[in-house]
Amino acid sequence: MPYHTIPLHIPVTPYKYLNQTTLPHTTMTDFPLHKACMDNNLAAVQEILEASADPAAEIVAKDQDNRSALHWAVSFQHAEIVLYLLSHMKTVDLDSLVDDAGWTPVHVAASVGNVEVLTLLCDREIKPDLDLQTKQGVTALHLAVAKSLYGAVEYLLGQGASVRIKDARGQLPIHRAAAIGSSKMVTLLCSKLSPVSAKDNDGWTPLFQALAEGHGDIAVLLVNQYGADKDSEDKAGRTAADVALNDEVKKYFLAHV
Repeated sequence: MPYHTIPLHIPVTPYKYLNQTTLPHTTMTDFPLHKACMDNNLAAVQEILEASADPAAEIVAKDQDNRSALHWAVSFQHAEIVLYLLSHMKTVDLDSLVDDAGWTPVHVAASVGNVEVLTLLCDREIKPDLDLQTKQGVTALHLAVAKSLYGAVEYLLGQGASVRIKDARGQLPIHRAAAIGSSKMVTLLCSKLSPVSAKDNDGWTPLFQALAEGHGDIAVLLVNQYGADKDSEDKAGRTAADVALNDEVKKYFLAHV
């Protein structure tokens, strides 16, 4: 299946675009700490937590989508607030903070590509599992690769994130790198020994994704430099060349491999 038709998360309120102008005010009044984190209001965050008998419990309390205040501070990339919240969460396992889509704060940080925030989340005594999967089976690496967030991908790989975990559709991160046409990302993933001919649930390899999205150069790179199988067939009996976006892409590919 072409990559552009694949959703990245289940239909809950999106992180990146949710703020006090789009979320009903009556909803936010129920979650003052969440709102303070969204608004980058460190003074309000400090006031709320200093007045709390259990700051950690306050921070991990969930909103209507089962998101904690930390999820929102991370989403809005407010590093100072993230650091302050984490100082009250030394015994909290971040992997336990899962929203309705199965996203932890690490998934959120990877999806916005903020390496500073990612580092804050990972550089703690209780290390998060970087290979933890959401309800759609995606890891933090899938999310960062899908948005071409090279710095985040490089950081996650440096911390040991696996290139071999498949999502619910059977896709590896390299399927997404091929689909978005990023030679830099494909090269980085292959340097970590990512399989290049792994099939998803439809029998599509990264080569299929590259050609279906019109990235003939990526297809040539996969075959000529990394040994992708150009004759592999999907469940419908088609080769990657058969699903090329158009004849021009197909001809370019066949002329260069």
